[in-house]
Amino acid sequence: MDIIKTLSKVSVFAELEAATLSVIASYGHILHLQTGQMLYQLDDIADHVYIIAYGRVKLTTASGLSTYLGRHEIVGEIGNISKQPHHGTVHAIRDTTLFAIPQQPFLDFIHQYPKVLLALTRLIIARTQPELQHTHAMSHNRTLSVVPVASQIPAIHLAEQLTEHLQRWPHVRLVTAAHVDALFGFGFSQTALDYGADDLKLRQWLANLEEKHCYVLYAAHTHDDEWSKRCLHQADRILILAEANHPPVQTQLVEVLNQYDWQSPIELVLLRSEGDPSPHTLSWKQLYHARAHYFIHPWAQADISAVARQISSQGLGLVLGGGGARGFAHIGLIRALEQLHIPIDIVGGTSMGAFVAALVACGFDSVEMTHIAYETFVARNYLNDYTMPKVSLIRGQRFHTRLQAIFGHRRIEELKRTYYCISTNLSTGQAVIHDQGELATWVGTSMSVPGVAPPVAWHENLLCDGGIINNLPTDVMQNLERGVIIASNVSLNDDIRIPGIGLNEPDQSALLNWNKLIKDKLLPAPRLAEILMRTATLASDTMIQAAAIERANLHIRMPIEGIAMFDWHKLDELVERGYEHALATLLPIRDTLPYS
Repeated sequence: MDIIKTLSKVSVFAELEAATLSVIASYGHILHLQTGQMLYQLDDIADHVYIIAYGRVKLTTASGLSTYLGRHEIVGEIGNISKQPHHGTVHAIRDTTLFAIPQQPFLDFIHQYPKVLLALTRLIIARTQPELQHTHAMSHNRTLSVVPVASQIPAIHLAEQLTEHLQRWPHVRLVTAAHVDALFGFGFSQTALDYGADDLKLRQWLANLEEKHCYVLYAAHTHDDEWSKRCLHQADRILILAEANHPPVQTQLVEVLNQYDWQSPIELVLLRSEGDPSPHTLSWKQLYHARAHYFIHPWAQADISAVARQISSQGLGLVLGGGGARGFAHIGLIRALEQLHIPIDIVGGTSMGAFVAALVACGFDSVEMTHIAYETFVARNYLNDYTMPKVSLIRGQRFHTRLQAIFGHRRIEELKRTYYCISTNLSTGQAVIHDQGELATWVGTSMSVPGVAPPVAWHENLLCDGGIINNLPTDVMQNLERGVIIASNVSLNDDIRIPGIGLNEPDQSALLNWNKLIKDKLLPAPRLAEILMRTATLASDTMIQAAAIERANLHIRMPIEGIAMFDWHKLDELVERGYEHALATLLPIRDTLPYS
């Protein structure tokens, strides 16, 4: 490895001549980290500064925020300059080679060259900016690996298809064992990962490819040879390819995955024909430690395009907030996205947002959604099975039966689009993410406002409306690292008011004497259900919502002023309002969003 050339590409050393760089190069040494290996941990003594020659590392702070650093970036600089312990823990995302420079020679060097010290100061300031406090592994140059669970599964063909769909982001390179053997000689791809001469030669060649191309896609034709292991160790994101209708079996690939503390995300790509079930999805995910999964109908171009967008963090995630009847405005947003041909790759939501998001995940279009919403909340009103209010105003049984009729026996993990919804655990005070299990059950749970509908018992806890703790769950979407986040917000900070009443002194009977006090007879008094719902979601809508909005790439606050939470009969007006507002918002930025 040419140390001088590597140092010259580090931003803080960019203005230095080769002779000067040779001075700092003489102090250091090369360090190899294997996948998952820790470089240092929080509060360790800072005794070296590290330059990443190739590979990628993850820096995790004490608060849990993660920053990913790649080729030609500097690591550990803050602790060394401040002479304080390291402020985070660093792991290798994949096999990584670094150049380690001892602390004192490094400090002497930067004091001798003020330009380096100034550049380093600017770098540290830039890294503390809020927008860099949560970055992910696919933010810069990326590597992806496709490895099949069995040799008869056409992983090379999938990789070729993905490469074609990644062409909109230039400079994509596909690398297979055949490519390596054609260049270096038959069998060279099977070189062991032992840091011997041949291994280092191959690593350097691959590192050069990664420097030249925005994306490098590694593909293996089997799961049990040295090349497949190398694919895993080179990846920022690992894709395990399997057939959805086959039960998972223990393979050598599982043993390899169990050998390391993998920091790169492992995700499943399951081949599934249209309409076929996927009864083994959770078993596949558990066995292969996968955090997510995708379905592809072999070889549907739309499905491959959707996967290509998401694995390269160019997908579109839609987050829909709760707000009762006001959530009908979300349907207008769906209609606008349809009209602009902007595909939705992943969707999640809370309360009414969970309901609309579930319709999206099931493949209903905006016209069908409007019809379903009308039948559910306007024509028949399945929320009217009132009971003696020992636990809640309604039993909730009619509504749950209606959800079963809409969604059937669909399970979240078998939906073609990735979906999640949020509920609140009343027993622990924590948010619960529902990304598996029966769709109808968890949608209903996410909509169970305390006092209005009874909480749902689950594992000895009581779960209820997710809006209590997370009414706009952009945090869950952000952690999935799929791309752009659009958040649709239907809550109001200034929600329940009594105009002109209580100006001189408190009036405890204002709501009871509403018709006498309020001159505007068209303004209805807040009902018990609305008061309960507003009370339940107050903290989430005020204290937590600012952070939720900050995480979104595009926040759309829907124009729902003047409409109460249970104004179901204003369905058409809300859909139209949402459509017009979303269209006006999306049109100017359409070309910046991913679309097919």
